Amino acid sequence: MKSWLRYIITTLLVTTLFGAYFYYLTFAGKIEQNPVSRAIIAVARPYPALTNPKDITLSCDFHGKNLEVSETLYGSLYDYYKSDPSKKSAYLHNVEKDFVFSYEKDLTVKELATKISSIGAENNLSGDQTLDLAACFMQNIPYDSVKAERILGPDFAEQSIESVIPRYPYETLYDQTGICTDKTYLGAAVINQLGYGTAIMTFDAERHMSLGVAVPAGYGSFGSSYGIMELTGSGFLVGDTPDISNTAGLAINQFQTIPKSSDVPTAQDQSQLTMPSDVIDLADGKIYSRIIDRTATRLELERLKPLLTAAQESYKVAQSNLSTIEIKLADAEEAYRIKPTNATYKAYTTVYNEYLVEYNDAQRLINEYNRLVNLYNSYVAKYQEF
Repeated sequence: MKSWLRYIITTLLVTTLFGAYFYYLTFAGKIEQNPVSRAIIAVARPYPALTNPKDITLSCDFHGKNLEVSETLYGSLYDYYKSDPSKKSAYLHNVEKDFVFSYEKDLTVKELATKISSIGAENNLSGDQTLDLAACFMQNIPYDSVKAERILGPDFAEQSIESVIPRYPYETLYDQTGICTDKTYLGAAVINQLGYGTAIMTFDAERHMSLGVAVPAGYGSFGSSYGIMELTGSGFLVGDTPDISNTAGLAINQFQTIPKSSDVPTAQDQSQLTMPSDVIDLADGKIYSRIIDRTATRLELERLKPLLTAAQESYKVAQSNLSTIEIKLADAEEAYRIKPTNATYKAYTTVYNEYLVEYNDAQRLINEYNRLVNLYNSYVAKYQEF
């Protein structure tokens, strides 16, 4: 075959294959993944000048010290992130790791991680403690309950993509609010910069997402290589599995001190996370070894929690029974007062004896509940030392 003919055939074949690939990306909604498309987008969307500065401050009460870290962000860069055409494709195709993203010229997350590391060094914190501090800063970013309601509510299908799409880390910092996805992506970006191995844990049944941090073998959550790191609630450490509010999507910390009282706390609308639907590796890095020292304490807290729940339920029943018998006792006492006969007195003493049984049972159950509270709180105090 003549060389010119081979050249024409090769050119047509390459052109056809490139065209088919370009068509596939367009049809699949992934047009920005094509190198030519990315080049066109880069020209059409030049990196913005940094205008409209906004100072933000993250705070954390870390072992009695009120620590803060500040950054200057820019409205122009925020708008640039928010209008990034790649976000919609990543959202529609469930490419979670694409949201752990910063533009090459944007060093905000890197600078934030450096500042947190400096604060850790100033306070004589180990690397693992500095990770805990970083998590605390992000946990204290307010939860976006309005966005959560849109996503978890019955009208989700009617919401626009723009109103439910996750934020990039820069957007979460700028908005100073976020739901589980937003905070997980921000946490992954910062903790990656601290040098730790990370992953994303998705929980489809609970419509939740958490960060995973690399831990020693045998200490991972849900049989994985990562300890769950919950960022939508405060006080969580690596390995703490949260309860999740079924209506708000907010993590509920089960390792908080419980007040000792004769009143049983109202049960919250919550459920515990089950096995993750997926564990998405993000970055290799350092292992968080601090989990080893506190695992025994955490396991004891997890053992005590269902015992406390059962004690609460038992006391509720006893309290209800006591309230019922108190009404009967009052009626019997009134009947004897109106007509003081042997029959009415005998009826009164019968009810009174029933009342004593219910009263003693209620006191026994509240005493058991308070005993468990005291034990639980002692482990909480020990756990919070970490």
